[in-house]
Amino acid sequence: MSELPDGFADDLARILDRNDHEAAAEIIEAATMLDDVGLKRFMRMFAHRVRESDRPVSADELRGFLQQAARR
Repeated sequence: MSELPDGFADDLARILDRNDHEAAAEIIEAATMLDDVGLKRFMRMFAHRVRESDRPVSADELRGFLQQAARR
């Protein structure tokens, strides 16, 4: 497995709601516990959301992605 690119944490921090960094980190960590298919779903939903809007991503949105990815 390759390493994350330099500056990844800073890039991630810029797209997350500033008030939700800790909760978002916990949700993203939980997503890594999904099986490969579930994690892929989570990441696709997250990436789609980032592409579709310049608004910061909230922990509630990430939680919804996690729940959807885990259900399928």
